[in-house]
Amino acid sequence: MVARASDDSMVITEVDMSPICARYVNNRETHRIEPDPVRGPLVAKVFDLYASGEYSLGALRQKAREIGLTHWRGDRPMTKSELHRMLQNPIYTGDFVWLGKSYRGSHTPLITHDTFERAQAVLNHKPRGRYCKQRHAFMGLLRCARCGCSMTAEQKKGRYVYYRCTGFKGRCGNTYIREEALSELLGTTVQAVQLPPDIAESLARRLRDADGEAERERLATRQRLEDRRRKVLAKLDRGYDDYVEGRVTEDFWARKSEQWEDERRLVEAELVRLASSNGSLAVTGEKTLELAKQADFLYKTQDPAQQRHLLETVLSNCTFDRGSLSPTYSSPFDLFARGNETGDWR
Repeated sequence: MVARASDDSMVITEVDMSPICARYVNNRETHRIEPDPVRGPLVAKVFDLYASGEYSLGALRQKAREIGLTHWRGDRPMTKSELHRMLQNPIYTGDFVWLGKSYRGSHTPLITHDTFERAQAVLNHKPRGRYCKQRHAFMGLLRCARCGCSMTAEQKKGRYVYYRCTGFKGRCGNTYIREEALSELLGTTVQAVQLPPDIAESLARRLRDADGEAERERLATRQRLEDRRRKVLAKLDRGYDDYVEGRVTEDFWARKSEQWEDERRLVEAELVRLASSNGSLAVTGEKTLELAKQADFLYKTQDPAQQRHLLETVLSNCTFDRGSLSPTYSSPFDLFARGNETGDWR
């Protein structure tokens, strides 16, 4: 990789053709790097998949092969180590590291910083202990309310599954519970976030109104940034003409052009960030409301694996104490539970 520096800002003018950076290509006319039109979107897709937390590196490697993301030379599948290095590389966010220091580049990002950070969180997550061959439905969802240890599951007589405190800190006096009984108890935590249809529709209308206002503000902000960008480019053009005509000194031109280039990069980075956040809050919110509206029905009609996925969506934590549960809900389901409890939906 070749870079041109100016204080804390740098521009990549050439990128090495390696599996790590080959999702950008060199533009020999502008002397800048640009996203590979084929591989670039595939990289973004792979980051999104891994950031979801639902793929191991091995599974991600297979998925990458399925969607067509292969090694930059030929069509061989990328190795897990190549994928791992790619997922750690900030270049796809518009940043890059040069001589141990992080810089903001002027190249087009392929992913948002949020996606990159979520991928890093998955990469850095400490793996859980190995489970036995049969992983029980609610393993890892509960903690003991008495000592804080995890609740584990064991099968008795080849048929019945019981959940109990691991007792890692010693005997705490908590009890066993059969999986069937635990399933019913967990069902009550889902019932607590069930939304009445009229409340769900009222909230959806408010979301749509708020989303419309946010979109108007986003467009106004984009217009302001575009105007600012045009003004900066005009300053650069006029300043260059003055420099060529000898009306300003070389030192003056070097100092001012550097300031204007920094401002241009800042504005363009804001435009990219604004474009990447162009998602409908109402659509996401209405999907969440639809889930909350059907939560109890879905839980009762799903298989254990699907029930677990629903519980992981709704709950952030849950403790068990001698036959009772104390759930902590994820946002915004905590608000739904509170609204059902108090009747106050404001």
